[in-house]
Amino acid sequence: MLERLKQWLMGASPPMPAAAKTTVGSAGTVAATADGQPARAGGPGLVVIDVRSEREFQATAIEQAVNLPLPQLAQRIRGVVADPATPLVLYCASGARSGMACMVLRQMGYANVTNAGGLYAAAVHLQREVRR
Repeated sequence: MLERLKQWLMGASPPMPAAAKTTVGSAGTVAATADGQPARAGGPGLVVIDVRSEREFQATAIEQAVNLPLPQLAQRIRGVVADPATPLVLYCASGARSGMACMVLRQMGYANVTNAGGLYAAAVHLQREVRR
């Protein structure tokens, strides 16, 4: 079943951007490296941020993700990611909250911010496991 989900998500995903700089997009936009390939779990300096509630994060999350709930994001981000050039990939349940979070971070000066959409789409694109 997981393989069918991966195939469906990959088929429903937009093509990867060819540009070196990642941009904030709608749900489904994923982080990319300079050669346009998806950012991987071990990407240099890549930080994955889950903007869902703490309760949602405790139930299930992408491995190695940091939980910064949207209402607390602006107050807590500098304590987690001090360098605004750090590549950030954000996700939530559907992409709506992570989209808002991307706008907040851009306004705060974070330049390399990506909305990876929902939990499972982000996990597939980042090639990371989802812990339950």
